[in-house]
Formats: sequence, structure tokens, C-alpha cells
Amino acid sequence: MTDSRPVAHGRPGIRRAGPRRPIPHALGLALAATALALTGCSSHAAPASASTSASDSAADTVKNLGAVPIPTPPTAQATPTADDKHLQLVAMGDAVHARLPGVQAVIRASGPAEDLPTRSGSRPPDHTTGTITIRADQVTAPLAVRAGDFSSHDEQGKNVALTATSANSVTASPGHSATLTLHGTFRSGAAELTWRHAGKVIAIWDFNIELD
Repeated sequence: MTDSRPVAHGRPGIRRAGPRRPIPHALGLALAATALALTGCSSHAAPASASTSASDSAADTVKNLGAVPIPTPPTAQATPTADDKHLQLVAMGDAVHARLPGVQAVIRASGPAEDLPTRSGSRPPDHTTGTITIRADQVTAPLAVRAGDFSSHDEQGKNVALTATSANSVTASPGHSATLTLHGTFRSGAAELTWRHAGKVIAIWDFNIELD
């Protein structure tokens, strides 16, 4: 007997969709981890690039302009040296390093400390008395400093008489300084103090008297 049941034919070009297969759990975790890693790399790439760019920029600046110099403190000015062949002209208040036969010393003149009179009327005085201080220090051998070794002249070349306020001579020795004070009458304007040793000029200090 022949089976006469009709054979079912599907539509050409169409396949029946079967049930979807689920993605394995382990594979899903691996994909998620990969995505996170890629995201982290992209987020950190920009700062690293910016840091490298800043370093390159600083290096280029140093290369083009040079390194920034670091300032150093100024060195102290050396005390000028004077002897009987090379005198020194300095400002009042400065010291000279005197090299004399058989002895060396640092000699400083300061002043004059003015004894200004009380002003009467509108006109300032044209002269005043004052005291000059001579200090001998750092001597290598005994050194006598005498009032007669010093003289003073004003800007017109007139002599300014100087007298010792106490002893006419003082002696400095190694480890011990000595101070000589001289008194005089000074007129307004420029003046100078000259120091001689054994008759030879060693140093000249210039100064100004202002009475206005």
C-alpha cells in the first residue's frame, strides 16, 4: 500500500529559527574585563602625554635661554693696602691696611663728630668744632700713633689745626688696639685728613662738613 500523506515543504529561502544559545558565563566576564582595561588605558594616556610635553617644553626653554643663574651673595670689599710708596685716598670712616717698615696695621679714621652750636637767627653757622677718632688695630708689632702724624686742610687749602683731646701719642700692640682723638674747628665744605708715618704720606681721608 502506498502512503498517500502529503510531504510538507518549507518555503524556499527561509529557515526556521531555533532557540538562541546563551553566551558562556566565563566568556562574558573576559569581555567585560577587556573593555575596562581599554577604558583605563585611554583615560591615562592624556596625562602621561601632557607630562611629557611639559618636560620637553622646560628642556627646550633651558636649551634656548640657558639655565637660570642662582645669585650669590656679594663678597666683602677688601681693605685697601697702603705703604710709603703707594698711598691710599679713601672716604672718612674707611680703613686702610698699612704696610710699614717692620709692622703692619689696620688704621681707621672716623668723624668729625660735630659740636654744632645752637642756631641764633636764620643764618646757619659757617664753622663748627668736631672730633676725629683714629683707631689702630690688628698690628703685627708695637706701633705708635702720634697726633703730630696727622694734618687737615679745607677745600681752599687752609690748614685746620688739630690737637689731641688726651694723650698726644698712643701705642697699639698685637692683640690690643689703640685710639687717638683729635679736636679741630672745621668750616662748611669739603676737607681732608692726612696721615704720615716717618714723614711719608700713607693715607688721606676726605670728608664734608654740612652746617645748613
